[in-house]
Amino acid sequence: MRFLEIALGSLFELETQLIIIKELSIVDMDVCMLLDELHKEQKMINV
Repeated sequence: MRFLEIALGSLFELETQLIIIKELSIVDMDVCMLLDELHKEQKMINV
């Protein structure tokens, strides 16, 4: 189960980075789509 906790922590770190990218408009990428996919992954791990 420890590896799931590590994976979840990594997803939260990635989420933070994506939010910063979105807020600063650093790239012209669909960050919202990436965040949606990330949230799905977080839910799967956090069962």
